[in-house]
Amino acid sequence: MPASRLLQRYWRSLSDRELAATLNVARAGLSAFSEVTRESGSLIQSWVGGQAMVEFDHYPVDDVVDIRNGSQFYYHAHRSHGTEHGHMHLFWHASASGRRRYVANLSPRWGRSSPSHLLSIGLDNRGLPVSLFTVNHWVTDGHWFNAATTLTMVDRFVVRDATGHETSAAWLTNFVRFYRPLIDDLLQRRDRRLADHKSSESALQDRRLEVLSERGLDWAADLEALERSYQGRMRPRQPLRGCCMASRSRPVSGKDRRHRRV
Repeated sequence: MPASRLLQRYWRSLSDRELAATLNVARAGLSAFSEVTRESGSLIQSWVGGQAMVEFDHYPVDDVVDIRNGSQFYYHAHRSHGTEHGHMHLFWHASASGRRRYVANLSPRWGRSSPSHLLSIGLDNRGLPVSLFTVNHWVTDGHWFNAATTLTMVDRFVVRDATGHETSAAWLTNFVRFYRPLIDDLLQRRDRRLADHKSSESALQDRRLEVLSERGLDWAADLEALERSYQGRMRPRQPLRGCCMASRSRPVSGKDRRHRRV
């Protein structure tokens, strides 16, 4: 898959300083990914820990929740979809008005301060990100916000307090920042699809509408394209190293999960 044209157009609009900052984010994410792969075998295994996966179960158990920053994520597998092994769900805790609420107590989870779904990230069996997508309200519940408000939550999504999962959390934080332009596009497409229905309220609960927008990814190609874009403006620098590190990630075998078609 070629590098994202949308990303490349976005990078051309950046100042030299902004492009350099974007490259630093990309490198930080790649470094964290390489580290977690080296330590655990793959990103997925860092959460699963060698267990036999059960469809729909959350990994790690009880999710990763950064109470201070209000960010939350988990991984699970329950569908056969292209090269996807499973996917991550990302949330940000806020009140119904969209304001930040500290998570004083994680139970009950889906009450007044329920986490709002931001997006999902599909991973293949090596732990490589292969897609970004959004889901309908009925899939995850929580509070629902339009694209513009949801994007402000994406901008505040950061996972620092993640005991036992610090490295994967560092990868995720930088990965979300790197792909912000694509996430913005996905959220806009999500809202446009819902707007095609006569009643947005009924559409949000329509079980026939699950994935509302989706985009395939070639993370390595996007990283390499960013490096080329940067080198095209600046003096030659050291190329991004480790783009192929993911190829050494330990695949998750079919025995490690149970799939059910949906």
